[in-house]
Order: sequence, then structure tokens, then C-alpha cells
Amino acid sequence: MKKSEAENFDVVISGGGVVGMTLASALAQNGITVALVEYNDIEQSLNDEFDGRAYAISYAPYVMLKTLGLWDRVGREAQPINEIHITDGHSPLFLHFDEKDLGNGPLGQMVEVRHLRSGLYEAISENKNITLINPDHIVDLNSEPGVSHLTLDSGCKLTCALVICAEGRRSPLRDRMGIKIRSWDYQQTAIVTTVKHELDHAGTAYERFYPSGPFAILPLRNNRSSIVWCEPPERAKTIMGLSDEAFDAELVKKFGSFLGEVKHLGLRWSYPLASQLADDYLGDRFCLIGDAAHGIHPIAGQGFNLGLRDIAALTEVLVDAKRLGGDLGSEFTLERYVRWRRTDNNILALGMDALTRFFSNDITPIRLARQIGLSIVGEIPPLKNFFMRHARGTVGKLPKLLKGEKV
Repeated sequence: MKKSEAENFDVVISGGGVVGMTLASALAQNGITVALVEYNDIEQSLNDEFDGRAYAISYAPYVMLKTLGLWDRVGREAQPINEIHITDGHSPLFLHFDEKDLGNGPLGQMVEVRHLRSGLYEAISENKNITLINPDHIVDLNSEPGVSHLTLDSGCKLTCALVICAEGRRSPLRDRMGIKIRSWDYQQTAIVTTVKHELDHAGTAYERFYPSGPFAILPLRNNRSSIVWCEPPERAKTIMGLSDEAFDAELVKKFGSFLGEVKHLGLRWSYPLASQLADDYLGDRFCLIGDAAHGIHPIAGQGFNLGLRDIAALTEVLVDAKRLGGDLGSEFTLERYVRWRRTDNNILALGMDALTRFFSNDITPIRLARQIGLSIVGEIPPLKNFFMRHARGTVGKLPKLLKGEKV
């Protein structure tokens, strides 16, 4: 493509992370032409050191990935979550979820981000409806009736009906479009690492709540688990600076010995924790998706799942519009997406915020109330199943992809 010429696409997606790549694949499979523009060289982000996180993918988003034919690529090393064990610190009272209670398969799937990225990159590289442009980014965006004109940092020019921003929490393009966000800081830092332990975890995820922040043990294959360990920023900084031996000693204090000897596998990452919500999802021939629209605390592992649910809804809206000969970038088209997703995203974000604040304190009456509350929920099957269905993402008006149907 010559820099002086403009190449036309149905959609331009800015942001080639896991949300951007998944959306590009979903749209392209349905005949929508996509330019995927990413700031960095995606190939360089496929190494093991780039991102040490693992995502808990809920049942409904897992169904979507299978329906799109992506699961065989991203889920090769996935570990099913068969049970979830929730406690307040080391209290003997707990809440236990078991896949057998619902009988529809695992509660979710644990997938390491490195496997997600490599599988999705493989998928988009093979799809003729996707043009990957990286490293590059949008430096100018102007819209007129029926079309948007984009100029990239490289000088390349693109036209499209719709620009979708999947740049994540710190999106420069969202700022350029004048969309404001509301954010709040939890004064917590998440330490992420992968550990090896002697005994089999049996597909059980553990979530322990401490005043300093939650501590999650998330099952991976081969007697490994992903750790999300939340601490106040200064303490997290100290822990991150420890030697391997000292780090493991601190880790064991939180982890315990129920899975035998445990050691981290060398690499550690840390992420400051905050939540944010965009004031609006739309601009002129422009919309937000994923963390660019909403970022939540990882307390229940729902952040990536919200992005996948966004993808399912937006894909259905845009495919329906294209089949009817509609304008993919019109406000009329995009308002359907916003109505479908914004309330759900806001409710979950605020719910996770309330849950974080409820558990991240050491006030005695509140501590006793949450311990008893966890136990009571576990003893009332209808209430327990209600929470399990929400965790699996199978509640509410679901887009077709989340139900296993083609769009």
C-alpha cells in the first residue's frame, strides 16, 4: 500500500492485544474486512517474559471461543476449573463451588496469556479479511458522513466505516476522541507469578481474602498454579525486590503447605490495581471495547470475560447491520451495542468494587459478617447456584456467540 493512497476497510481496530485480536477474528469470519493497527510488534510480545498473567475464562466466553474455532488454538494448554474454594483469610468457614452442582461442565478454563496471544496471532495471520499493521498507530482521525479518514504514524492512510478502540486502560486514542473516564485507586498492587507444587490441585481455584488484599491460587497444568497476590504498594515493592529464596518464604506464608512444597518459577510481575469506567462508549464513527471502556479489580477474574462479552455483542450488532446493508459506524447501529453492554459492565464493575472494599479491611464486625455470609451462601443451594451461574456468564440476554450459535 502506497502512503499516498488510502486503503478502505469496513472496520479499523486500534489495539492488537487479546481483545483486539479476538474481535478482529470474530468480525473477519463473518465477512467484515478489518485493519488491525497495533503500536508494537506483536511477534515480539509472544515470548514467555512479556506477560506472566493467566486468565480465568468463564463458561459462556469459552463457548464463544469454541464457536469461533479459536479454542483449538488458544486452549491447547488450558486447565479446567472444576471447583472454587473461597475463604476469609484462614477462617474455617468457607464457600465452595463445584461444577457437579450445575452439571454443565467446568466452571471455567485457566489459560496463560502467552498461549492466548500466540494462538490468536496465528488465527489473525491466516485470515484474508484481516490486514495487520504493526508497529504503527493512528495519529489523525477525521469523520464525515459515511466514512472515517485515518492517518497512521507511518504515513499510511486508511478509510473505514467504524474505528474500534481496543487499546486498553491507558488508551491514547480514547483521550484524543475526548472521552473522559472515572477512575479510583485501590492502593493495592497485584504480584503475579507462576508456582510449581508437589501435589495435584485437582482443578481447584482458591481465593483467600485478607485485609491487605485478595490472594488467589489459580490452577494450571502440570502441578502449576498462577498466583495473584495483592498487597499495599510499598509492601508489594519490597516483596518484588526479595531474592528468590526470600520471596518463596513470604509466598509460603500466604500459600500454606496443603499442596506440599511450593516454589515460584523465576519470573515475577506487578500491576497497580485500580478501576475505571468511561463516561461514554461512542464518538463519531468510533466506539470503545474491553478495558478501554471498563477496567475492574481482578478480585473475581472477570476483566477479560467482560471484554469477551463485549466482543460477542458488538460482533452480532455489526454483522446484523452489514447483512441488512446498514451503516456499521452510525450511531443508530452502535447504540444497540451500548444498550446491550454498558449496564452489565457498570453493574459488575461497581459490584467488584463493593466486594473489594468489603473484604479489604480488618474491622471485626465486618470480618465476622463476611465469614458467616460465605458459610450461609454455601448452605442455600438456590443462592449458591445463582452466584455460580453469574460466574459462568450464563445470566441475562446473551448474544448468540455466548450461546454457541453462529451470528
